[in-house]
Amino acid sequence: MEGSIRRLASESLPPGTYFAKLTLPQWQEHQGKAFRLLQDREVVYGNLIEPPARGFPLEYRNIIVTSKDPARFSLDIDTPYHLAIGRGAFTTPQQLKYDQQYGVEQHGDIYYSLRGNKVNPKKILITFPGFGPSTSRISYAVSYLKDLTAHDLKDTLMVCFQDRYLPAGSYMMTDNAGRPLFDRINRAIEELRTRFDIDPAEMLFFGASKGGSIAIQYAQHFPAARLLIAVPQMNLPYYFNKPFFRNNLFLSDPLRRMVQPEDNLRQYFREGRTIDYFYTNSDELSNHSLIELVKDVPHLTKYRIDGGHSEVARAALPAMLGLIREFLHGPQHRSFSCENVRVLPQEHGVQLQARLDQTGSTIGTANWFIEGWLGKTRFRQLMTDHSYNFVKYTNHNQRLFPAYDPLDALSAVVAIEPTRTTWTGRLPQGVVAAGHDDRLDPSSTPLDLEAKQTRSYALLDGDKLSRSSYRSTKANADGDTMELHFVADIDSDVSMIPIDRGTHRASHIAVVELLDGWDLAELLALRFVIASGAQRLLMVLHDVEPLTEAAEALQRVDWPHSTVMATTADDASAIGEMAAHVY
Repeated sequence: MEGSIRRLASESLPPGTYFAKLTLPQWQEHQGKAFRLLQDREVVYGNLIEPPARGFPLEYRNIIVTSKDPARFSLDIDTPYHLAIGRGAFTTPQQLKYDQQYGVEQHGDIYYSLRGNKVNPKKILITFPGFGPSTSRISYAVSYLKDLTAHDLKDTLMVCFQDRYLPAGSYMMTDNAGRPLFDRINRAIEELRTRFDIDPAEMLFFGASKGGSIAIQYAQHFPAARLLIAVPQMNLPYYFNKPFFRNNLFLSDPLRRMVQPEDNLRQYFREGRTIDYFYTNSDELSNHSLIELVKDVPHLTKYRIDGGHSEVARAALPAMLGLIREFLHGPQHRSFSCENVRVLPQEHGVQLQARLDQTGSTIGTANWFIEGWLGKTRFRQLMTDHSYNFVKYTNHNQRLFPAYDPLDALSAVVAIEPTRTTWTGRLPQGVVAAGHDDRLDPSSTPLDLEAKQTRSYALLDGDKLSRSSYRSTKANADGDTMELHFVADIDSDVSMIPIDRGTHRASHIAVVELLDGWDLAELLALRFVIASGAQRLLMVLHDVEPLTEAAEALQRVDWPHSTVMATTADDASAIGEMAAHVY
C-alpha cells in the first residue's frame, strides 16, 4: 500500500483533474517515431519514442488529464499501451532514492533541498534544474553542484529547487493544475532571504539550459543579485517547436502567454545587472539570436563556448565553478605576461594563437579565453590548450567573426580556475585583428509584429548570419494565418496584389527583404509564425531572385500548416513543380 498512500498524499489536484501514467511495452518497433495520447480526440500529451533505462518499461508519468475513464483515451500509433489514472502523482523507486540522497523536501507544492549554512548564512546561492532524458526514471532533478564543498558553503545557504511539475517539469511557471507558480516560489525565496536577513546583493541565481531560463524569471524581483546562466532558452514557444516538446509543453497556453526570458533579460540589460552568460553560436533554438549580437551592456560578460547545447556547461565547468567560488569567497586576481599573439585570417573569420610566459604556462586546470570589449560589454571566447603549455589558441570552431566580434578591442588572455583565481595576461600593444566586415552592424532587437515603420532584424545560426528589413501590421483579430511577403525591395507595396487565401484570414501581415540571401529564411519564417500565435503560415514571393533557392528554403520551414506561393504565373508554376517533386 505504500505507493498508493504516497501518491494520495503527494498533491491534491482540482476536482475533475487527474494524474495519468502511460506505459508502452512494445516501444522498440516505434523507436524514433512521434506519438500522441488523445482524450476525446484532443491531444493531452505526445513525445518522441526513445529507449527507456535498461531493464525498465517505457513510461511517461504525471500526464494531466480530465477524465479517469481509460475508454476516452487513444494513441495515434498502432501499439499496445496501458494507461493508469489516479488522484496522486506517480513516481519511481529511483526518484524516491534520489530525493532522499539530495535532501529534497516538499513545502506545500514547492520542492527544494537546502545545503551549506542553515543557521546564520551571509549569502544565498539559488540553483534551478535542467532537463533530464524524457524516459529517465528520475524525472525531477536538482542542480546540486556536488563540487562545492562544506568549506565553500560555510557562510552560504544553498537552495536547490526541483521542477516537480507535469511529466518532466514546467519551467517552474505552472503547477500540475496549470496555475501560475511565480508568486508562490517568489514568496519562498523572499521568506528564506528575510529569515536570515540576507542583503539582496549577496544572492546568486544559477541555472543551465531550462534552469537558466528559470533563473532569469525568478531573478526578476532581485535586481541587486548576481545572475550566472548557461545556454538558457530565450523564447519558450520557439524552443518548444521540436519533436520532444511539440505535443506537450508547446501546447501550454500559460507558457506561451508568460513574459518570455528574452523580455526579462533585455530589461536586466537596461538595468545594468551583473550577469555572466555562457553560450554557443551553434544553439540558435535557445539563443533566439540575442546573446550573440548584444553589446554595450554594462556589467554583462559573455562567454562563448564552441560545441552543442549540452556540451557548454561541461566544457565551461571550471570557469563556472570559479565564478561561483568568487561569489562565495571574494575575487582573487593574478597576472602573467602574454609574450605575443599571432593573427590567422580564415574564411569568414579569424583565429588567434597566444604565447604565454613561464608563469602562464604553469597555470593548472582552467578555462582559457581571449578577451575583448563590445562597448561596455566584456566578451570572452574559449581557447584551446596546445600540446605546448605556453601556447593557447582558438581552433576553427572558436574563431572570431568580423561582423559582430570585437576584433579591434581585444585586450587580454584570461584563465579562470575552478578555485576562483582569475589570471589575466594583457595582450602586447598594437595587436589588432584586421578584416572588419563592411556590412551593416547586425541588430539584436526583438521581432515586432506591429512595426509599421521599417525595422531591421538579424538571426544567427552557427557561423551563418542573416539580416533583413521588415515591416509588419496586425490584420484580423480572428485571423488564423501569419502572412509573410518576401520582396526584392522593402519599399514595395504589396497591398493591392491579389492573393488566393481560400477561407483563411491573416492575423498579421509582414513584408520582408532579406539582405544576406536565403540561407536562414526558413528560420526567420518560423520566428514570425510562432511570435504571431497563428495556426497557419502563408509565404508569398514577389519577383525575388533566385526563385528556386527561395522556394526550396521556404519549403523547409518546420511548421505543419505552411504554404509557399508566388504572385506571377510562371513563378507559381515553378513552385508547384518543386513541391510536387518534393512530396
